[in-house]
Amino acid sequence: MRGKAKQRVSLILVVTMVLGTALTGNTVFATGESSDEQDRIKINISKDSEQTVEQNVAQTIHVTAQGQCSQSVCLNVYLKNEDGSAATDIDAVNLLTSDQLTDKNTQKTIDETLKDSVTLNDGTKTSPKAEWKNDKDENGTVTSKYLQITMPADATAINFDMQLQYRTDEASYTKKVLVEAKAFEEEQDITEAAKRADESKENETTVVWEGQAVSQPESEAADEDADGENNINTVSETGVYTLYFEQNTIDDPHSAWDNATQISVYAFSNNDNTGVLQMYKVPESDSKNIWKITFDKEWTHVIFLTGDDWSGFFNQTEDIQIDWSLNSPCYKLRGDAASDNRKKVDTPFEYKETPLAADGITVYYDATLSKLSYAKTENVKGTGEGIPHSEKGQIYFYATKDTGATPYTGTMEIASDGNYKDVYKVTLPKGYIKIRFAAYPVNNTEVAANGDATDLVDIPEKMTKPCYYGDSSDDIIYQDASGNRGGYWGEAYTVRDAERGKKNATVVDVPNATEKRDADNLYVNTTIYDYYSDYELNGKNRDNYPKQGDVTNNRIYQPFRQFNMALSDYYQKNQAKSPLYWGNFQNYSDSHFNDIAETMGLFGYNINSSNEKFFYENNSMWGRWDSKNPLPNGNNATQGLVADQLNNNSLQLETESNGTVLAPFFDKDFLNGNNSKNTVLGKVYENVTFPFVKNGMYWTFDSADNTAANKNLQLKYDDTDKYFLQSNTNPVKGCTTTEQTKDGNYFPLNSSDQSGDASRDQSGDASKLNYGFGQKFDLKFRLTSDGKVVNPDNNKKENIKFDFSGDDDVWVFIDGQLVLDIGGDHGVVTGKIDFVEKKATVSKVKNASSNESQSNVEKFQENVETSFPNALDTEDYFTKEHTLTMFYMERGLWESNMKITFNFPQENKLTVEKEVDTTGANEIFKNALADVGTFDFEIKNLATSGDPKDVSEPSSPEVKKVFNDYLDNTSISGTGGYNSKVEVIDDPTNSGKGNIITSYYPGKKNATDPQSKTDERLVKIQAKDGITFDALDSKGYKYLQFDVYNMDANASGTDPFVALVDDDGTRIGAWASFLTYNGRNNNIDKQTWKTIRIDLEKLKEKILDVGDKRGFDFSKVKEIQFAYWNDVTIYLDKFSFVKPASGEKTGFTTEQKDIPDYGSINSKKLEPVNGSYYQNTKGDTIIYSDGLLSIGNKESAIFSDQFRRGSYLSIAEKNVSPDVFTTTWSLYENGAIVKPNDLRKTTEEVTGDIQTSVEKQSGYEVNDGRTEKNSAVPKPTESTIVFRSYANPDSKNAVIDLKAKYVNKLRTGSISLKKSLSEGETESKPGRKYKFIIEYRNVAGMKLEANIGKDVIKQTIELEAGKDTTIQGIPAGTDYTIYEVIPDNADYSLEKVEVTVPGNDKNVKAENNVVTGMVVADDDANSTDTAVRFVNTVTPLISISGTKTWEGRVTADTPRNIVVQIQRLNPTTNKYEQAKDKSGNPIPNQVVNIDTDWKYTFTGLLKYVDYTAKDKKEYKYKVVELGTLKSSEELKPTTPDPQNREHIKQIAGYYPEYKDGSFDITNKKTGTLKIIKKTGKNGFLQGAEFTLYTDSNTTQVAKDHSGNELTGTTGENGELVFNNIKAGTEETPITYYLKEVKTKAGYVLLKEPIQITLPYKYNEGDIVNGNKVTENGVTWNLTYTIINDKAFDLPASGNKGIFKFIVIGITAVLVGGYLLTARKKSRKKRVSRRG
Repeated sequence: MRGKAKQRVSLILVVTMVLGTALTGNTVFATGESSDEQDRIKINISKDSEQTVEQNVAQTIHVTAQGQCSQSVCLNVYLKNEDGSAATDIDAVNLLTSDQLTDKNTQKTIDETLKDSVTLNDGTKTSPKAEWKNDKDENGTVTSKYLQITMPADATAINFDMQLQYRTDEASYTKKVLVEAKAFEEEQDITEAAKRADESKENETTVVWEGQAVSQPESEAADEDADGENNINTVSETGVYTLYFEQNTIDDPHSAWDNATQISVYAFSNNDNTGVLQMYKVPESDSKNIWKITFDKEWTHVIFLTGDDWSGFFNQTEDIQIDWSLNSPCYKLRGDAASDNRKKVDTPFEYKETPLAADGITVYYDATLSKLSYAKTENVKGTGEGIPHSEKGQIYFYATKDTGATPYTGTMEIASDGNYKDVYKVTLPKGYIKIRFAAYPVNNTEVAANGDATDLVDIPEKMTKPCYYGDSSDDIIYQDASGNRGGYWGEAYTVRDAERGKKNATVVDVPNATEKRDADNLYVNTTIYDYYSDYELNGKNRDNYPKQGDVTNNRIYQPFRQFNMALSDYYQKNQAKSPLYWGNFQNYSDSHFNDIAETMGLFGYNINSSNEKFFYENNSMWGRWDSKNPLPNGNNATQGLVADQLNNNSLQLETESNGTVLAPFFDKDFLNGNNSKNTVLGKVYENVTFPFVKNGMYWTFDSADNTAANKNLQLKYDDTDKYFLQSNTNPVKGCTTTEQTKDGNYFPLNSSDQSGDASRDQSGDASKLNYGFGQKFDLKFRLTSDGKVVNPDNNKKENIKFDFSGDDDVWVFIDGQLVLDIGGDHGVVTGKIDFVEKKATVSKVKNASSNESQSNVEKFQENVETSFPNALDTEDYFTKEHTLTMFYMERGLWESNMKITFNFPQENKLTVEKEVDTTGANEIFKNALADVGTFDFEIKNLATSGDPKDVSEPSSPEVKKVFNDYLDNTSISGTGGYNSKVEVIDDPTNSGKGNIITSYYPGKKNATDPQSKTDERLVKIQAKDGITFDALDSKGYKYLQFDVYNMDANASGTDPFVALVDDDGTRIGAWASFLTYNGRNNNIDKQTWKTIRIDLEKLKEKILDVGDKRGFDFSKVKEIQFAYWNDVTIYLDKFSFVKPASGEKTGFTTEQKDIPDYGSINSKKLEPVNGSYYQNTKGDTIIYSDGLLSIGNKESAIFSDQFRRGSYLSIAEKNVSPDVFTTTWSLYENGAIVKPNDLRKTTEEVTGDIQTSVEKQSGYEVNDGRTEKNSAVPKPTESTIVFRSYANPDSKNAVIDLKAKYVNKLRTGSISLKKSLSEGETESKPGRKYKFIIEYRNVAGMKLEANIGKDVIKQTIELEAGKDTTIQGIPAGTDYTIYEVIPDNADYSLEKVEVTVPGNDKNVKAENNVVTGMVVADDDANSTDTAVRFVNTVTPLISISGTKTWEGRVTADTPRNIVVQIQRLNPTTNKYEQAKDKSGNPIPNQVVNIDTDWKYTFTGLLKYVDYTAKDKKEYKYKVVELGTLKSSEELKPTTPDPQNREHIKQIAGYYPEYKDGSFDITNKKTGTLKIIKKTGKNGFLQGAEFTLYTDSNTTQVAKDHSGNELTGTTGENGELVFNNIKAGTEETPITYYLKEVKTKAGYVLLKEPIQITLPYKYNEGDIVNGNKVTENGVTWNLTYTIINDKAFDLPASGNKGIFKFIVIGITAVLVGGYLLTARKKSRKKRVSRRG
């Protein structure tokens, strides 16, 4: 490169991050469980170009970052020198601070660039915090320079540009800068970056600026220094030749040159020339009037002209030899003329064009399809090149403004990105709004001669990265087409889809029609794969393809070049053994494929070899090792092209490493754009119904039979049932090189108007036929016990068979195993499958080992027979249900034939199908609603004919082993939680279950609570007899089953928690919604017994606690644990380990007498069909049991030959919440809605009804209104259907195929959210957005958030003050929590939160600045949204939170609640009083209980006494306990009010302890000591004084919790009570000493104090109050009775008498269900008094 470049080119740094949704911040409401997994952010940086640039010229790099994090993340983008030091001399000109901004046209601030650059997890945009950081060492040297971006925790992506510039005054320089991105979470590096092939990391890249001093003439250097201009291109570097002409004034008398409005040029060399080409003015050339043209060839001579034609010598220059020693030669007239009047030119000079600032829009061009060369194809224009002319060749552009200003031209640069290899881009100057792309230097809008330029097209204004997707060359490259190449605009780097991108584009006409099904036909669901030709990839329809007179050329032979190349890339990447392609790969006549093969480069084809294998696999005319002698005809199959097993019902190819890979041509994902061309390569039509007609005992389709009822099938579209194949009158025929096919062919994507026609003089020919499609058939069938069926024509048995005849490839799989292989691009080949012989036969197969020395007969084999794979040779082969999967492909000219026949036995079927409609739900719930669980159905039957018939025993009966029969009460326990109950009782529901467990735990477990909270609510069930239970896999146990009953009629049913513990202490467990067995719903219902099944395979992965041994030991299950999260009473029946029954249906068409009646013949009423068999969507056979079946969304249960003809069937959906779903049902016969006329039809067998429709009927029970006519059994009163055909109800042979389809439509509700400012306040920062978080739990009342592995779904909302928004589409039944996030540095506070409109939602409340509630659907006529308002204020406010703790543990005498009050120190009175809010209203008292987890938060508290004062003084607060709120019973009929002090009573047995600096309250236990002083058995002593001491020396008087000394005197009844004595805990009791300090005259004081311990423990067997206690206990309340006998005189001795003193026991006390007593002690003392 030359000189000092001073261009400014953007360096774009795009950073995409996906962060976790766990919110962190200064709020006490966002909590959750931490994850043990380390968060990781995957970062990738790539460069567009590896070129070195000069100073001020930058390169574009892209950075992407992806991952999931639990909190906010810092993304640091470092700029480092080659030695690792900080690159401080690099500027980011679009990430400046406002004070650094010097040029608003070329610079931007950080805020401008990063505005709305962050995408949050709800799809909204926000701006991150960002700043440049310079880390320094102790000497002040900058050691690290980086941009730090702080991402919010709910961010999912960030996108921004970074424009880096390097400036230097040095003439020679090399500057290398490493750009490196890293992610940090709490200073932990969480970056994840893979290594590239060159060992560099993907999170870094290096950019280089380089320049060298160049010796220049002084004059040139002076010019350069003066104007700073460089040549816009140089010949030596670019291969582009630019020629200039200066239109100077020469006073031309003819005015041809001075006033010319157009200068043109004629360039020539030897015998070649350009013709006359228009030049165009150089942009910004001002008065110089410079004209310019660009060549891609070094022409030697040139003539300049005025105008655009040869109008005379006056308007021409003489011949000029171009001086290409100059990089950009410019010529101008001298003013004189030659003898022939042609003008002479002056010596050329170097013109230094001033480049326009590339500061406008960046435009992209995708050349993926347009680059393909059609060279050597017949009848192409020129050489058949596309845009560009060669791989990675130049693409030129021509851009204009709307003002008619000078055009802007040049070349584009390659801008590859990942898999997008052929994208080019150019950044235009501002104001350019139109652009044209070309493969040659383009200077005008003239039509391209060879289709290698586009029109001048408008650049879209609203696209971020506008990209023009150039069309493929077919048909613009051919001589019968005219105009420029087409294309369409789309966003760059997105999947190419011309049909969507172009207006009104329809590739294939699929007519609308109404599907009318015939009850005598068999309808099979198929999938059609339409592969687009090059022409169709442009969004064009075959109807418009130019008619071809000759079809024997590569234009017709190879219409799928782009599709084949995408296949080739896939094959090469996966090293496929047999790459298959579409088209006619000719090798012996007409146009050879080898002529054009080099342009496509297909994997498997070598241009320099004979390619025997390629033609063997892709042309039926060639043997394996013969490239010279074709076979006599093409009716030869090629076997071994695909793998012999399916993968999840998908076709596979074998690879060279003996592995397998999916066949791309039957892969929807590949066709929809996941391919090397990033292009939609075709269209997939799913669930297309294909009709088979009955021909004798065979179901048939024959494309050549023009008399069949299913002839001439064409794809149609029905608004009800989507796509189907419909018979048409006129056939679609194929076309060979010489004639039209004799019979109709199978062209489902064509109409008869496109039929092939060899005469070439009508509308159709082979070019309009769709020869590129595939089809997949899936048939479920059963064999008979011997694999044979009876032919009704001769009453003889025949083998069950499946036959195919046609072309091209056909592969038939049975149960995923390849059975019939008719592969290859061949003519008609026949294949037969015999299910008795277990063999398949193919009429003609090419010999894989044949060579050119063999005869034609030896090159193929006839009637090749193969046996079924061993995998199909099973014991249940003749009895189980099988799946036949057939893959059919049409991939080449000329015919398309198909004939299918089979005689599978047919069964009478009832299908129950489920669909869940979640449309209308908010996008944030999309993933959670992906699996809405399963729904229960009840099926009952009433047979109307025949004798009773029991259900036959399954071949493998169910085995059920009870874990514990609940006969031993000691084996059942709870966790002893407050006010909880776990015990064994007799079944109170009268359901005959005997002993059951009843469990109650108060309060409610929250979704965010940790496992420890669940463990506080456990029911623990030990194994029977105290031993362990063996549940090893070898026993065949698949699930744990139990019945559960929810007593609360109002509580919505959710799933329970279940765990197992082995004898080593290892515990496995989870919530039952994660452990469903066979899709069965595990939610508990309301007031009904529900069977729960826990999948043991899923359970063993859910390890909670680990013992000493590795893994869970199912052979030694010691304990089952159960928990539920609601405040309800639960009944639990016995837990059993179950080995499910299994059995298979046998026989052909089951005789009516052999079908069970399920007990209904005798009962004469509907009975559950327990014991019947049905197949689920996966094909599993399941036995109906427990009166219910469960199926999920888009699943079905199919009952085959399980009900007698004419039976009444009751089908009802059960246990679905009408609050969450609206339910409709529809009835189908043979896949079509039952017609109203058939419902009302009265025949010999049924009586119709006035029922008008069975489509989309509201309700849970299907009802057709029909009555079985010839039956003595009365019609049930319940809703039923008659199990007969609707079209042919009297037929005794017609197959019955009925379907009841249920659709549950999710109901949704809305929440309105508003942001306001406090009254009288205005926004200090206009446009500021306030952030809110909405947390959703228990989605749809079914905990669907579990589907995405979360306990909560979070949504971020941002609102400006005075604005509101409505969040719509919230699933009904969902719990929500709404709060505002206040930044730490905010200059505002949250004053209050209000529910302004309660709406329909349940449990809506605003407490502690948080709104909670449950969504109720708002689809009713009178429904209203819940509306909430958050009010902010500039007055600084604070929140205070605390927790109530009960010392020791919660016991029976713990009150159910406490009332707490927030108090504030009055600075005037210096006393605490109830705190008030900003408006002077008292802050309400709060009731705290177990439901609040004994936590409280007071909000809206003033922070300062006067926040406007210069010296702000903060308020002092404290939380005080007022007592406990009286119950409703105590206050009848008044409702308890915590703001009314009269409704609050003191708490007995506790006192509150407050700690300085904390707002927590600890309630400690108090005890009571009652002293009864007696003089005998009945006498009481008044006036005795006692004191309680804390030390044995009785020097320290004890005080109660209020500080009062514990001393007193007995009253008239001899009693003295010390209340509120501080007591310890059971582990650390407090010891006191009771001393009698004064007594009544005549009585003697206690000699020794009595030692007392609080609390007092006693043991089982102690004598308490005269009785032996039967269990251990503890009490905080003691009673001592002290008896003193009165003294008497002994005169002789002077003694005054003897005092009899007795301390009798400690009175037993019963408190709150606990037996609280002290051990009874009795002792008698005699005290002598000496005178």
